[in-house]
Amino acid sequence: SMHFLSATNIIFAPLEYDGSEIFPHLDKIAHFSIFFLMTLFLIVGRLEKNYALIFCILFALVTEIVQTFLNYRTGSIFDFVFDILGITFAIFFIFFLE
Repeated sequence: SMHFLSATNIIFAPLEYDGSEIFPHLDKIAHFSIFFLMTLFLIVGRLEKNYALIFCILFALVTEIVQTFLNYRTGSIFDFVFDILGITFAIFFIFFLE
C-alpha cells in the first residue's frame, strides 16, 4: 500500500524537472524501475502472480490515460511500454529466482 501511494505520487506529481538535459531517457528508466519494483514487491508480498500482473498492467494503463487529462503531465504510449517492460522483467526475475 505504501509502495502504491509512492508510485501514484511520483506518476501524478507536477513535473518541474525531469533530468532530460543531463540524461535524455531518465523518465523511461523511472517508469521501468517503478513498475519493476511495484510488481516485485506485490509478488514477494504474497499477492498471486496473475493478480499482481493484472493489477500492474491496469495501473500502468490507467495512469497514462489519466495523465492525458492533466494539463501539467502528458500520457505517453512509450511510458506505457516501459511500464510493461518493467512488469515483464519483474515476472522473469521472479521466475528465475524460483
